[in-house]
Amino acid sequence: MKNKRLLWYLIYNITIFILECIGISLAFANRGTSALRFYTQLSNLFLMITSALNVFAIIGVMTGKIKKIPHFINLLSYCSICTTTVTLVVVLFVLSWMVGDLWWILTSGAMLYTHSLCPTIAILMFRFLAPEKLSKKAAFYAMIPTIAYAIVGISMNFAHIWVGPYPFLQVYDQPVWASIVWIITILGGAYAIARLLLWRKRAKKHTS
Repeated sequence: MKNKRLLWYLIYNITIFILECIGISLAFANRGTSALRFYTQLSNLFLMITSALNVFAIIGVMTGKIKKIPHFINLLSYCSICTTTVTLVVVLFVLSWMVGDLWWILTSGAMLYTHSLCPTIAILMFRFLAPEKLSKKAAFYAMIPTIAYAIVGISMNFAHIWVGPYPFLQVYDQPVWASIVWIITILGGAYAIARLLLWRKRAKKHTS
């Protein structure tokens, strides 16, 4: 990466990390450890961690300690951005309709950071500054966190350990066919998002 672009990549990652610290702190202040039941908080925690990894790696490159940002960090960063993009899309097209107030769900408290600012900044960072072009196989890796959350969330609701936290996870409050439709829609949407983020950034020859 050119020095100027690398510097901007560093600035973006530091910005995301700081905003994530604020948003996640607010979420935990409001909900305590139960915040960890939400895909929103988990995806943003993931993004916060990968932003920190990027910061250390970029500083390593800038100081000459390493030649380039390791592939596994670039891949994890992409996966985390995919999950927060899923959060943003679900908020815009599902949850906002369920609560009936788009402005509130995008700007209130922790949601300003975890629903709006961090996902949006991360998308821009990936599209314009991410150093490595990944293969389409990376989209399958990006699906793993969402699939894992779906399995845990549905299992917890089925076992009466959780209620929600999202309406579409409440298996006892909707027909079986509705749960299946939600699963297909959200997982299919997550894959589409992962592929879309790679659009015109995909490597021609690279095995992720």
